[in-house]
Amino acid sequence: MSSRRVIVHIGAQKTGSTSLHRFLSRNLDALAARLDIRVPSKGSLTRELGRTCTLFSMRPAKHETDLVALLQQVRAELEGDDRVCIISHENICGAMMGRSDVREAFPRLSEILRLFEEHLAPFEPDYVLYTRNMQSWKRSVHNQAVKSDSYAGTLEDFLQETARSRDWDAVQSEMEDLVGPKRVRVFALEDETTLDRPGRQLLQFAGLSDAEIDTLEPLAGRSNQSLNPGALEFMRQLNQLALAQPARKQVAELIKNNQTLFADGPMPSQKA
Repeated sequence: MSSRRVIVHIGAQKTGSTSLHRFLSRNLDALAARLDIRVPSKGSLTRELGRTCTLFSMRPAKHETDLVALLQQVRAELEGDDRVCIISHENICGAMMGRSDVREAFPRLSEILRLFEEHLAPFEPDYVLYTRNMQSWKRSVHNQAVKSDSYAGTLEDFLQETARSRDWDAVQSEMEDLVGPKRVRVFALEDETTLDRPGRQLLQFAGLSDAEIDTLEPLAGRSNQSLNPGALEFMRQLNQLALAQPARKQVAELIKNNQTLFADGPMPSQKA
């Protein structure tokens, strides 16, 4: 066992991870003496790690070798430093519901964490999961799936398809069964007290005091917000057209960046 403390923030998606990453990136210099922060910045190992966890969760046999190689790189980089390390990516827990045929909450989570345990050894990470009221979370996940993952169903379709998905307690139990309850922390997004300084519970767990967190530069504005109802419905109908990915991506960007063009309500259904 290594004496260095490592915290792996595994997600979940739509629980404020993007804002957390912006906040931590803004304060890297201020935190550098205490914390080794690893978030998914462009070209970073953490970004590739999260992407590969997603791919592994959908096709394990195809992507296990790549994921193992990345974890071995992470382990090598953890040597020779005694600061608390935070590795944070919302996709470490696996693909979000609504992507491809995923309709369960992180069905490959145990397989992913077993690889972390095996290939980060002798480091023994603490694992942090953020949660959100399940119904609110599912609504936000549906919005994101339409926006980013070409999901073409309505919210009602999505809620029906995911009605039997497991709850947060079941996800937590799976994590605890694998690594033990002492190495698992679950924080509710609703318990975050300062939106302009997100991730307070995570930073407290990493050893920072409220006073230290309050000296950090706050965020201005929100990120990765949901589409308004009109833009969401337009995007959903776009997804039904099965456009080639490059064309779909260009149109999707136009929709996301020009939401004021859409009525704040559902688009009328197309007629044959």
